Amino acid sequence: MASIKRVQYSGLVVAFFGFGITRLFVAEALQTDAALPFLIAGLLPLVVGLGLSVYGVALAIGPFDSEYVRTIARWHVLGVGSMVIVFAITALDQIIRGNMAFGREAPLLVANVLLGGAVGGTLTGIRTGRLDRQRRAIQRSANRALLVNRLLRHEVLNAVTIVDGHTDLLKETGGEQIESVTAIRAAVQRIRSTIDDVGTITKNGDWSKRIDIESVTLEEIRRIETEHDTEIGVSIRTADSDIAADERVAIVVQELLENAVGHGTDVAVELDGTPHTVELSVIDDGPGLPEPQRALLEADEFPEFDDPTAGFGHQIVRLLVRRFGGEIRVADAENEAGTKITVVFPRSDEQEVTTETVSLSFPNLQQAIVGGVLGGIGMGIFFQLSTGLLPVIGSLYGIPNPIVGWITHLFHSAVFGLLFAAICAEPRIDRYVSGPASAGGLGLAWGIVLWAIAAGVLMPAWLSLLGASAQLPNLSLAGLVGHALWGVILGITYWHVDLDVRDRLGLQS
Repeated sequence: MASIKRVQYSGLVVAFFGFGITRLFVAEALQTDAALPFLIAGLLPLVVGLGLSVYGVALAIGPFDSEYVRTIARWHVLGVGSMVIVFAITALDQIIRGNMAFGREAPLLVANVLLGGAVGGTLTGIRTGRLDRQRRAIQRSANRALLVNRLLRHEVLNAVTIVDGHTDLLKETGGEQIESVTAIRAAVQRIRSTIDDVGTITKNGDWSKRIDIESVTLEEIRRIETEHDTEIGVSIRTADSDIAADERVAIVVQELLENAVGHGTDVAVELDGTPHTVELSVIDDGPGLPEPQRALLEADEFPEFDDPTAGFGHQIVRLLVRRFGGEIRVADAENEAGTKITVVFPRSDEQEVTTETVSLSFPNLQQAIVGGVLGGIGMGIFFQLSTGLLPVIGSLYGIPNPIVGWITHLFHSAVFGLLFAAICAEPRIDRYVSGPASAGGLGLAWGIVLWAIAAGVLMPAWLSLLGASAQLPNLSLAGLVGHALWGVILGITYWHVDLDVRDRLGLQS
């Protein structure tokens, strides 16, 4: 999905460690005039370290499972820490023996050792995180089985007990039997309904289907209005309401409406959309959703939940929404009386291949990096031809070298491209990324913001701290043109790559 729910600060740990190692040690290793050491021992660690930083930023803003990101961060820190300990022990031993002299090669050695530990720890964390994710998926399956068992044990057996009791009563009385017959029929209907629920939980879905959630919602509203003799307000603010789901989405709508009508007198339904999602909100004026049920709906996992007072409706809703690749948000109603439950469905052309795993919000992060780098190339060529600014960018890392300048410039471009993706994932902005003009306009605005803040203030302040002469603020016309060019390329690429990738994957409508 396109929405970014929160920043994963553990990912920033990876980014900061990678950047810190690169800045503090690799920069020193680049201070050599020899071509081969500069290339192999300097530039290669620079690319690896900055690449690690970009990956950390992607982890921070991407819709990864929080535990997955924390696992990678823990192993990343463990890898760096292990290398620090190994290096410290080795250095101490050599100092005691009087065999170690700290020369110009020391920063190079430290950089390579720490980067090796960082990369090794990160790769181990990725592998461990994937295994943990698989184990959690197995646990979710086990918990679903427990839910099925509870359904069968409590509902079916209780209904069968009622049937048996009233059957015996009919045999004994032989008189007026209307009430008993009614009870038996109701119990039989409960059995059938429960069996249907079991089938709903265990059935595999077909998400190649396109479901018009507006039609499903209106149909369920009409049915519930008739059954409960009530009126439900409806507000539809999207022209296209096709989602990737199957017929079971009607159960989601039904359960939400039944719960709202059962707990409130004033119920409203809102249907809204963004270029990537369709949002269905059900609002009631009831007493509010109890905290256990709210936690159940918003949980990332399908938990082991055995509160007999909670019922099964919300559990089935949570399970189905997760299988459809959606998410659920629970909030208090605007009047602070009642509850607003919002289900966010991916559009029919946005559904990922699997919904049981958490990975990149494909292709948003990838296209952000591609757009940022392409924009950086265009911006770099402009600067190189007009102002010769690229070596100055290298000076931020202590090396006024055009090659270092290009590498660090593209690193900055990729990071700011990822931040652009995070901004565009905000639902209030996402809806405007609908074409090359709007996407390019957003990119242009982002580029101007960076020109005013990053290039105009932060860069000269950074250079001043390094002892270089720099005007503060540095708001040059060439800088404005370069950042505007970068932003436009980023925005258009961000939109175009999205369409191109989806078309190649056969996901276009």
